[in-house]
Amino acid sequence: MSNGARHGIGVVVGVVATAILTFCLTMGTYKMSMVQRYYSATFRNYHGGQLWTGVALLLVAAVVLGLVVGSRVSPIASLIPGVLFSAVGLLWVADASWAAQNTAKKSFPDSLTFGYLNLAMFGMFLFLGIALLVASVPPSRWRARTAGAAAPRYAGPPPAPMGPPAGAPGAPAPLGAPQPPAQDAPWGRPPQYGQQPSAQPPAQPQYGAPAQPSLPPASSSGPASPPARPAAGAVPFEDEGPKPSGQGGGSGAGVGEWTQMYGGDDLSGNR
Repeated sequence: MSNGARHGIGVVVGVVATAILTFCLTMGTYKMSMVQRYYSATFRNYHGGQLWTGVALLLVAAVVLGLVVGSRVSPIASLIPGVLFSAVGLLWVADASWAAQNTAKKSFPDSLTFGYLNLAMFGMFLFLGIALLVASVPPSRWRARTAGAAAPRYAGPPPAPMGPPAGAPGAPAPLGAPQPPAQDAPWGRPPQYGQQPSAQPPAQPQYGAPAQPSLPPASSSGPASPPARPAAGAVPFEDEGPKPSGQGGGSGAGVGEWTQMYGGDDLSGNR
């Protein structure tokens, strides 16, 4: 609905609301005043038709008053009765005698005239008029409502994703993307962020089986070199020195090691 159409409907609602408010307030006040007169004359409570009729009229006036000051209705709906009631209330404040002679027409029924005089003399029209004018002042009631502005927002922006951004080193692959091949993490060290743990744990030795000997770590400089061979012509340690011979004397060539070390005759019998 456009803003002009809304204000046009507000004019119609304001005129109808002014007539309903005037009738319900004046007639309801008259009915309630009749109940008050009965109590003043007899000092007894009255619960007849006059009381319930007056209460119903005042309740209808309260409902109409609450509708025209609502934020969904055009402010013109409350501006029209507000201007009329404020003018009547100020007139009674400025010159009550002139207002009583010129505004209380004899053509109206006595019940309406009597209720009108009671409301005007006690300043109720001025009270209602100013309240309706204040309800018409807020600018939000004069602006048009759009579909986007009228819809409330029940949720805020989504929270920022946790972790590194997509495509960064170590970031997990998005949902549905092919996963990288799993790599076994070193034994005793947890996998890095984004790395899949090894599917097969390292083999554990069975109970009672001999433990496998641990091999020395390979040198980082290269493969282990084979043991050095002796140079050509070198004599091994066990071959060093002369070998004992079965022939010969106690000294010189062919003498045993015992004879050479401690002296004496050769044990072979040679003197």
